[in-house]
Amino acid sequence: MPNKETRPGGRVFYGWVIIAISFVVLAMGTVTRISFPLFYVPLLDEFGWSRAGTATIVSVSGIIYGISAPIAGTLFDRFGPRKTFPVAALLIGIGALGTSQAQEIWQFYLFFGVIVALGLALIGFSPIVALASNWFVKWRATAVGLSTAGIQGAILLAPLVQLLISNLGWRNAFLVLAGIVPASIVPLSQLLRNRPQDMRLTLDGLDGDQDKEATALNREDSLIIDKEWATTDWTLSRALRTYRFWAIFGIMLGLSTAFNILFTHQVAFMVDIGFTATFAASLFVIFAVMSMIGRFGGLLSDRLGRELTYTIGSLGIVLSILMLILAKDTSDAWMLYVYVICFGLFAGSNAPTYAAATADLFHGRHFGSILGSADTGWGIGATLGPWLGGYIFDTTGSYTTAFIAAIIAISFAGASFWVASPGRVRRVAGRVR
Repeated sequence: MPNKETRPGGRVFYGWVIIAISFVVLAMGTVTRISFPLFYVPLLDEFGWSRAGTATIVSVSGIIYGISAPIAGTLFDRFGPRKTFPVAALLIGIGALGTSQAQEIWQFYLFFGVIVALGLALIGFSPIVALASNWFVKWRATAVGLSTAGIQGAILLAPLVQLLISNLGWRNAFLVLAGIVPASIVPLSQLLRNRPQDMRLTLDGLDGDQDKEATALNREDSLIIDKEWATTDWTLSRALRTYRFWAIFGIMLGLSTAFNILFTHQVAFMVDIGFTATFAASLFVIFAVMSMIGRFGGLLSDRLGRELTYTIGSLGIVLSILMLILAKDTSDAWMLYVYVICFGLFAGSNAPTYAAATADLFHGRHFGSILGSADTGWGIGATLGPWLGGYIFDTTGSYTTAFIAAIIAISFAGASFWVASPGRVRRVAGRVR
């Protein structure tokens, strides 16, 4: 476990402050999008739309996210979090406000599907990963895991959102989100810095100690296997011409398709087999806690290697989805508990692992734009998954085939990870002998 390196005078390295703030910012930035499954059933009840049509609201969000993610990455590289994150928060607030007043489905497409998605692209997974990667090398996967656990922080807020929906109605719940998102993110973002050099610090908190800096540089050199690849000044155009970039794209596509099938439809599935929406929301808390624990898979990844850690995680996710498929009624509640515990643990482990693998391959001055472009794969999956799950249900009357499709997508992502093979470019620190 990494210690929190201190600067001269005993002060904690500011990189860990960056990670803590990133966690909170990501949690508040994603809670509106993460909570959509809780709004899904009330929308079905009020408007009577088909499940595929209603889930298309999320699909539109995925399209916009995928289109805007590369641009968001470029903006992050150029302007940094202090400028881009407040804009993101304001967009999410405006989108949530508009959604609260929507009467027609096209208005949901516009306010939730477009405006909220634009904000999410500016403050979502890729910018947070880029920020953490700018501050850490030795403990990169660990730092990425802790900062991106903000997504699980958003899920922890799901019962509160459900409470708002139950007591105030879904419209007023969106109104509350429209206020708290910008109110929390705008001031916190001003405490962020894009790189340690902005504060006259160095990577991993080794500033002021030339011996440690030299040791760190030697250590980083010792990790490199493919020196030509590792020393390339990666730009987006160069990255796009490599098979490894498209393998990372494939990882994000597969994961996003699977996750969005599950997250969009699991509440409706549980209600269909006899559970209450409140029970389903409570499972979000268990998932979030286990996923936060799983984020320490980043630490495991820093020691065992990216490929092995990711493969273990993928197998665990597949087994968890099988438990969801087997659940038939309220007597199978234990299966749902096994599902959320295992899914949370192993999905939490895989997220920092593939993010750190991307940084291992392409980190540099243009990493934000490269990761943002690969994140288009996530946007496509976020477009396909919700609609596909709803279409399969509308066609077959069951979610079984949709959940099997999620297993196939997870398997595709796992195969893509081995094609990317970050371990052929550089070892992780824990594997150096």
